Amino acid sequence: MKALSFYQPIAWMLAHGHFVVDDRTWIPYYRGPIAIHASKTGLEEYIHYCRQIAGVDVPDMVDLERGGIIGVGELVDVLRPGESGGFPLEKRAYSGPGHYGLVFANVTPVAFIPYRGKPGLFDLDFDPRTYQAPKVIAPQRNLFD
Repeated sequence: MKALSFYQPIAWMLAHGHFVVDDRTWIPYYRGPIAIHASKTGLEEYIHYCRQIAGVDVPDMVDLERGGIIGVGELVDVLRPGESGGFPLEKRAYSGPGHYGLVFANVTPVAFIPYRGKPGLFDLDFDPRTYQAPKVIAPQRNLFD
């Protein structure tokens, strides 16, 4: 499965269906299933945007998971710069004019999966929808106890 990294709270907004479009300066030619990766970087000032413009009570930055997969969905379309696609501003992680709008659908959050992100679209070696964390085995007891 492909994945794409987003700063928090943008990743959270996408994973929970509050944003449907994310603006990028490049065009991905891929369409299909995609994992939403929350990068370790957060944009504190964007929380204000989410609360004031989008009207969503996004969690505080300290409460947002970072550095892993937090959602899955589909990348279904890319809007040309200046195209709205009929999506209101409050449904966009708007970055300004000249950006391509990546349109997401059928997005759902998943239990946090720690994973290192990469620039651009990147491949995962697992499917987050069926991922099961490795079982932790109890440490071996000391031989002399």
